[in-house]
Amino acid sequence: MCTAVVAGAVLLTGGPALAAPPPRDQVRRLSCDGPAVGCVQEARRTLTRVRDTLGCDHRAPFPVIYVHLERSLEAAAAKPGSFDEPDWLAGDLNSGFVNLYLDAYHADQKGRAVPQAWKTAFEAARAGDANAGQDVLLGANAHIQRDMPYVLASLGLTRPGGTSRKADYNRFQAVLDRAYAPAVQEIARRYDPVLGLADARWNPIAGYTAGRLFRMWREQAWTHAQQLVDATTPAARAGAVRRIETNAARWAALLNTVHVPGYRAMRDTYCRTHHGSASGSGSGRAWGRR
Repeated sequence: MCTAVVAGAVLLTGGPALAAPPPRDQVRRLSCDGPAVGCVQEARRTLTRVRDTLGCDHRAPFPVIYVHLERSLEAAAAKPGSFDEPDWLAGDLNSGFVNLYLDAYHADQKGRAVPQAWKTAFEAARAGDANAGQDVLLGANAHIQRDMPYVLASLGLTRPGGTSRKADYNRFQAVLDRAYAPAVQEIARRYDPVLGLADARWNPIAGYTAGRLFRMWREQAWTHAQQLVDATTPAARAGAVRRIETNAARWAALLNTVHVPGYRAMRDTYCRTHHGSASGSGSGRAWGRR
């Protein structure tokens, strides 16, 4: 049985506080108590609702990637032997990880503070002159490099018998790799045709494909999680948290350096034509109270 024990256990501005209850006004958070495949299905349905609610809003490409990821994970979790500990990876880890994205999404909707990496990602989408690939990378950076270490550390990097969970964590990369190409194709088809070009043409980090960035970020996330776990004093823990937040914020600033004046209008026109819905057109009205 898998329970998303991390769901309310992470404070957005300062890392995990294991005894903290979830905010009372938080909605649509996952609470998984059942087989791993069912947990993934619930995550996919929740992320699909976020994607559909956003329409042509420039935050939408990130949940598009996430929905494809959950489909790929669902297929893997349903296959016996894919993971040593499927309830941990496809259940607790996946549910807790999705909840941190939902926390940031809803907090920003309500005008509350979010971690700097997420703030940069949401502000870039709000400004609108970045391409959809940048929106994906900014969201992935905040989610992998900022959020993932806290979830990993909260759930533990070793199994009850003391063996490392790193092998399952590494196996998840294949799940991500399978999801990536169809997700990019959907974003190019519905939101921004620039993603139909090679990675190097829209990726602001010269020399890196998005796939290489994801691999590198996931390795860094595990390292940062290990530093959190190894921290035995408040000062050591504060240092680990500072490294996580600073690293993700610096990457966000780098990813947000390239903007093309007027690109928002082109993206919005393309999306209204190809998305099948004019809702959340990126005009700024889809930002709730912002």
